[in-house]
Amino acid sequence: MRTKITLLSLFLLTSTFLFAQDISGLWAIKKVLVGGQTMTPVAKWTNIQKDGSYQSGNGWLQNSEGTWTFDKKKKLYAPIETNGIKDEFGPFTVELNNDTMTWLREEEGMIVTVELVKINRIPQSTADQIVGLWDLKDATKNNTSIVNTIDPDNKHYIFIRWDRLYISRTSEGKRATGYWHIHGHKPEVTLLSHTKKNPAETWKVTVSADTLQMVGISDSNKGIEKIYKRIHQFPK
Repeated sequence: MRTKITLLSLFLLTSTFLFAQDISGLWAIKKVLVGGQTMTPVAKWTNIQKDGSYQSGNGWLQNSEGTWTFDKKKKLYAPIETNGIKDEFGPFTVELNNDTMTWLREEEGMIVTVELVKINRIPQSTADQIVGLWDLKDATKNNTSIVNTIDPDNKHYIFIRWDRLYISRTSEGKRATGYWHIHGHKPEVTLLSHTKKNPAETWKVTVSADTLQMVGISDSNKGIEKIYKRIHQFPK
């Protein structure tokens, strides 16, 4: 009887250890520390497949794929990208605890720490949330309303397209176009007008399901805040 109990306990311990070594699954990267400095990318994730492949991305944009190996004895995880630049820093040492995982390694003399948590779906990034049609509802400069000055006839809207182009209607009812670029580590968007005389404008953005807040942080728009409402058809 004692032998059976001992064997059962050993089986359970072995099963638990093997389960704990299973690093496969969909993981969100919650924090990246490089030499003590936080350098966490926006909505970064990696999907470690049981077949030895993996995919990674930011939000709904996949930007990496490859194969991986895991040395269970040494607890070393080595992703090998197949469509990018060769990683010269070697495998990560893994610390795994149920639904959380930490990667550690040295890069150019600095300790890199990556904290991950298991998730069920790919997260949205700021770039995913900002896409859509937005109608201007309010605008302030240095906390004073200017909406009646810059958009007296309520004509301005901006259409932020998935292909990194934007189309807006000015307060005069004219069409304006350009490119938009999202920062990889901060919720900041830069609008690059197709009209050469217009300077690039960078805005800090906060996005909810139906509201877009844009706060100017470049020289040309500093102190200006705009509030947009999501709409689903173009205004007349």
